[in-house]
Amino acid sequence: MAAQDSHEGCVRLLLSAPGIDANLVNHRGDTPLKLATSYEVLTLLQKYTTSCEDFPVHTYGKVIMCGDSGAGKSTLTEAIIHHCESTSEGGVDQHLARRAARKPVKALTAGIVPHHVKSPRANMTIYDLAGHREYYSSHSSILELISKTTPSVFLLLVNLLLSLENIIAQIYYWSLLIGNVCHNCPQQSSIIVVGTHADCIGDSKKLEHLCIQIEQAAKNAIKHQIFVQFAALNVTSFSKDLDTFLSSLHHIIDDVRIRCPAISLSCHVMYAFLNDKVPADQDAISMSQLLILLNQENPKVLPTEAAEVSELLKTLSEKGFIVFFDTDLADSWIVLRQDTLLEKVSGVLFAPTHFEEHIPIASNTGVIPISVLKCHFPKYNIDMITQFLIRFELCQPITLAPNNTALQVQPIYSCPDLFFPALVRASRPDDVTIPNDAFGWKMCTVSINQSFSPRFLHVLVSRIADEFPMRYRDTCLNPDLLRYNRCCTVWRRGISWRSEEGYTTIIEMSEDFRCLLFAVSTDDKTDITYSQFVLSVIEVISKACKEFCPSVSREEFITCPPEVTSDHVAATVECEALKKILLKGTRKVTDCTGNNYVFVSLWRKVEPQLPTLLGVQLNQDPITASLTADDHTKIYQTIKSASDRWRAIGESLGFTFNELESIVREPGRYRDEDYYAAMLRRWLDWAPPNHTDPSLQSLLSALRAAGKEIQAKNLEAIYKK
Repeated sequence: MAAQDSHEGCVRLLLSAPGIDANLVNHRGDTPLKLATSYEVLTLLQKYTTSCEDFPVHTYGKVIMCGDSGAGKSTLTEAIIHHCESTSEGGVDQHLARRAARKPVKALTAGIVPHHVKSPRANMTIYDLAGHREYYSSHSSILELISKTTPSVFLLLVNLLLSLENIIAQIYYWSLLIGNVCHNCPQQSSIIVVGTHADCIGDSKKLEHLCIQIEQAAKNAIKHQIFVQFAALNVTSFSKDLDTFLSSLHHIIDDVRIRCPAISLSCHVMYAFLNDKVPADQDAISMSQLLILLNQENPKVLPTEAAEVSELLKTLSEKGFIVFFDTDLADSWIVLRQDTLLEKVSGVLFAPTHFEEHIPIASNTGVIPISVLKCHFPKYNIDMITQFLIRFELCQPITLAPNNTALQVQPIYSCPDLFFPALVRASRPDDVTIPNDAFGWKMCTVSINQSFSPRFLHVLVSRIADEFPMRYRDTCLNPDLLRYNRCCTVWRRGISWRSEEGYTTIIEMSEDFRCLLFAVSTDDKTDITYSQFVLSVIEVISKACKEFCPSVSREEFITCPPEVTSDHVAATVECEALKKILLKGTRKVTDCTGNNYVFVSLWRKVEPQLPTLLGVQLNQDPITASLTADDHTKIYQTIKSASDRWRAIGESLGFTFNELESIVREPGRYRDEDYYAAMLRRWLDWAPPNHTDPSLQSLLSALRAAGKEIQAKNLEAIYKK
């Protein structure tokens, strides 16, 4: 009616609303374009419908290829691209005929390689992620950007030729990374686990058994997203199985795309405007330049206010068509060619040393002068590159103070140098140690299958360096750091500094990324400023952890100096209990459940390894305590004599007949003792949803149900002791 009655303002308002289809027909089969009676409305509708046909942004879904190096991500990406071409140009026969002409896949992918793929079945944007760990921090920053509001399809690839333990570890790692980057997305993403090199396993029964185990592990690992399926494929050559998988992939992509929030037709027009007005050889355009273009061209169908334009650009960025990072600066950047940042900049900066893309522009300190950065990327706008790197907290701008004696960390883009925590290669210096009288705080993952992300560590180091004042040190281990007058020491997994108040502080991540240690020492621990300092550092750590590791279950431990020697124990405490200890000086805290906690120093003089935690909760009934994989040896040795009833015990713990049979079919196991040990380890390691929680109480009940009362009493006595 608005088009028919020439209500231009009403038509414009409707077309800018999300989910509007300008090609809808009424009961007579007429479209709004056909019913338009005025030139202004007709021009408006034509602009929108043409943009939708030329640039169907709303029809694209995101596919993200992830997995360790050598899993076959680039090979499968190439297979998907050619499969889409074959379905649009003659079908499978044409695909087989063209297979010999396929380009060879590059062995080592650098950064993230984006592909826009059109297909009659489902259009998609594929992100091919490099599998080397040097890229994991930068990968997370990009995935956070494109996963804010719209879900994706993740293809998690694992090499079936690796050991089962290695494969399961990779599944847990990547599923945790996916959960972290997709945490804020209102819709769940879909995950497909793909086992590659299936053709290299000649024994079909062995392959079938391996697939069952991997699928079960994937179901256990993927908690917060949707696990769709597991598929074992040969991705290097075309086959019926590969064709079937790729056909089902199109349906999955389409289902995920339908769940995405509707976008307005203005997004199509904006993308068409960018492609039409920005020169083809120009990789990016600033927001101020874009606003000038919009006002000069006066398209009428697009907004000219920065806030409204920014919203359209954010949608296009999340759909995978551009990279747009909205900053506090008046001049943000719109990157039209994604590969500029994802592959040619990020892929080069963080490339491992054995990559051909690697350039030795960063020393062991992780400091790169902007002048050097500009020399290595002469084709690109250096302001755009630095804004991208700083916006995603991949680096920190640094500059010298006017008195030339102290470092100032400043959020400006004209600074002379950039500090990249991810590029620091040095180990912890020998002169950086944890004082024996230090207050200690430790944050650990609850599950052995979880770990803190490199992204969390690198951003934390950057934020710590930015927030806390640091005094110039007369002696510095590294001459490069001395040049910047940095008053902190940074190494591959940690940072140490001495504050203006005289507090010696160290923060370090364990080698397995499961524990973060924070220690601070001072001569006067009764000073209220000291307590406030400790709390402020812990607050920064906790905030970063919630932001970048939201899917990690963690617990916190605190310790006090070793004056308390009656009980060498430490325990988990809540934030309120921590404040009581710090602000009131108490050595014992009672939590809401009535359990008492005593804290002693967890630090020991063990170099170069960091000290371990002695963690026991006082007054806790050991019968209700949870068990972990670390208890396997003690449990098995105690109740080994019950192995003749291992099936009955397994059934009481929740194992199905097929799961128990899969243990029997595993190669290298021929006795009840072997099956028994494997069943207990699987129960402790994986704890599938249908199984009982791995606790001592559950195991004792299972033993008694199987008629093994003696073994149950022996195990109970050991844990009570």
